[in-house]
Amino acid sequence: MRNVGTARAAASVVLVGLDADAMGMVRETLAAEAVLPNSSISFGDAISAVKRQRPDVVIVGFHQAMDAALALAQALVKESPNVTMVAMADQSNAEAILAAMRVGYKEFVVLPDDASRLRQVVHDAAYAPDDDDEKGLVVSVIGSKGGIGTTLICSHLAAEMAAIHRVILLDLDFAMGDAASMMDVVPKDTLHDLLPRADRVDERMLTGSVAVHRSKVHVLAQPNDVDKVEESNPDDIYMVINASAKGYQYVLMDIGSYVDAGAEMALSVSDIIILVTAPDVIAVRNAFRRLKLMERLGIEKERIRLVVNRQSKTSFVPLADIQSNLGMKIAATIVDDPKTVDTAINEGKLIRDINRKSEVAENISSLVAMLTSDFDGEDDEAPKEEPAGGFFSTLFGRG
Repeated sequence: MRNVGTARAAASVVLVGLDADAMGMVRETLAAEAVLPNSSISFGDAISAVKRQRPDVVIVGFHQAMDAALALAQALVKESPNVTMVAMADQSNAEAILAAMRVGYKEFVVLPDDASRLRQVVHDAAYAPDDDDEKGLVVSVIGSKGGIGTTLICSHLAAEMAAIHRVILLDLDFAMGDAASMMDVVPKDTLHDLLPRADRVDERMLTGSVAVHRSKVHVLAQPNDVDKVEESNPDDIYMVINASAKGYQYVLMDIGSYVDAGAEMALSVSDIIILVTAPDVIAVRNAFRRLKLMERLGIEKERIRLVVNRQSKTSFVPLADIQSNLGMKIAATIVDDPKTVDTAINEGKLIRDINRKSEVAENISSLVAMLTSDFDGEDDEAPKEEPAGGFFSTLFGRG
């Protein structure tokens, strides 16, 4: 998963060993900087709570239980090395500060004197980049126009990967998301249910919210009631994706064709973006627009895989023209086979279950290679662009 240098709205914090007065001072200091729990937990419960909640910051009452605070820090350094630990005391003491620093505390604060320093360390923890090496591969599937097959491709790709990997499918099509119907599953909770508590989403919450497809894909769907669908908040979307990447080896995101701020966030953090187009004028023109949008977002072309769906010998726009005018090679094509595809959709089955030997099933199965092999988005051997005044000149604004 890509780090985009953005805050997760507010830092998440676990409080350990604080009395009521200390809790009050922390709340007053961090009201605008952090998501704070309702109560402080005991030292005995701290390790399990940090593992479960994966907070950005752990604030520990230091002076009243110094030995326990030191032992906790030593354990957390091993169990949760990325968490920021802060020792909170009622008075400053050189020996205590030195002891705290030696076991891994980043700061030693006395409130209210050190309020600004506490706010800064919590703020920095919220913006600190995560260890991407420990996260799963994040893949988004976006269409150049509506109804082009992003849900079909995303769900089938997830099913192929789930045979040997832990995979979650996030339905981020807030306009008309239909991943649940495509995979014939009944959602427990939906993405709409999780977003209001996005700051607390972790692997445990995700596992309890997803519907599980028979292929073992975990599906976090959109609600059936379109009245519940609202404009997505980018920070909330980021936190759900981030939690998914921590808990799953592959995160497949169906973005659909509607691009809002949440979709832009999803694209920005994706390791691979599958851009789905079709061999017709409108789809190719809109694919060009999508590429320009991703360029403005700072997304490198090397991250993008161009897939042409519904390809046939009688397609209006040849593959060579698609490549030359979009300035990138086609990573894969999916044959036009409406009979097989429609049967799978209407029966809520995977295409491989309808006809494993069909060309469309083989095409979709081959898409897995795009996620596991190196790919150069540029194509030196692609046909040159049409000269100004040619068929595509007005299509791409070059006439």
